[in-house]
Amino acid sequence: MPTTPKMKTLHLASGRRCELSAIRNELIPNYYLLTFPKSQGQPSAEEVAEMLDFGIRQAQRLSQELLNDTEAFTVLYSGYSARREKGWHVHVILLGNRWRKAWLYAVLAGKNLLQAFGLRRDDAPRLTDDA
Repeated sequence: MPTTPKMKTLHLASGRRCELSAIRNELIPNYYLLTFPKSQGQPSAEEVAEMLDFGIRQAQRLSQELLNDTEAFTVLYSGYSARREKGWHVHVILLGNRWRKAWLYAVLAGKNLLQAFGLRRDDAPRLTDDA
């Protein structure tokens, strides 16, 4: 089975970069994170679109290499108000089958419930209905 580097740097058309890292997570195997380094500030709308495209293409490549199926993945993006960590990022999870997808959603539901109840750190902004 091919091995994946710990981190891969991808260059955006703007000259800035993003990084694809393998994440070691016992609950979610074959998990990768594509990040836009905080040191670069916020990405432009064009960079966001390009990173989402990178995320899908990297997911297809990894899925083919590791699972022999270019379509056995999920890509997740959470906007600022819905994510726990600061910084722009895309989650890439290789699945392989429906049971793994169901397991992923169960893990995500548990994580988000813990955050909603204040039992897990969450730095997302608190929105009000004052608009």
